[in-house]
Amino acid sequence: MNTCNKPPNKTAPENLGEAVPEVQVQRARRNGWSLPLHIFQIIAWWLYLFFALVGFGILVPLLPRHWVPAGYICPGACFIYHLVVHLTAVSIDPADANVREKKYLGPLATFNRNQHSHVIENHHCNVCDVDVSTTSKHCGTCNKCVCGFDHHCKWLNNCVGERNYWLFVNSVLSAILGLGLLLLVACYVFVQFFVDPTMLRSDPHFDALKNHTHRWFVFLPAAPVETRASAILIMAGILILLGLLSVILLGHLLIFHIYL
Repeated sequence: MNTCNKPPNKTAPENLGEAVPEVQVQRARRNGWSLPLHIFQIIAWWLYLFFALVGFGILVPLLPRHWVPAGYICPGACFIYHLVVHLTAVSIDPADANVREKKYLGPLATFNRNQHSHVIENHHCNVCDVDVSTTSKHCGTCNKCVCGFDHHCKWLNNCVGERNYWLFVNSVLSAILGLGLLLLVACYVFVQFFVDPTMLRSDPHFDALKNHTHRWFVFLPAAPVETRASAILIMAGILILLGLLSVILLGHLLIFHIYL
């Protein structure tokens, strides 16, 4: 039997260009810990660990003995305060109150420009499907309406809005103060290394190395680890470069927000 002229059975459109594209389910993010983490957020945490480890583990113990307590307390208070406000700003859900009351972490409506001109119309969000306040805006990255929306911060991996704006400002300010104080310590150590390195060897552990000026200790006094003089200079130099760059960028951001 000749079946060559029979039309074949098809399960897909004959014209592939007319195929209906698969619609990706839209979901919202709760806060800065929601996946995926942003690369800037990861860089920020690595920088924090580097500054804390090098600053308090290597450089502050090399200050003259009567300066060491201030070297720990002043920058340390700034670093601890920054850690608290930074973690809080990341953890807070800045969404609009009506959005938070709704179970918004499930699948959301897909915005259709053929039906609506704007995401928010007459104080109603067509994606979150709730009425929102007059200051709320829909963040495309977090895919939710944020009350008092300022911007989406990649370093926090979270929106900055009415609920966490001052935490964000305090985070920036405390980072500038803490880094500024550590920069003073690093610059002192770096310069004193060439002027009079004996001023940096006031810790009692250096008494055993009086005749070995090329040998140094880090992580004093709790866990002394022997190292070379060049390692101290390299760590101080890297901290100065990264610290200056960070202070300039953070200072620009702070001034911009004060201006706004």
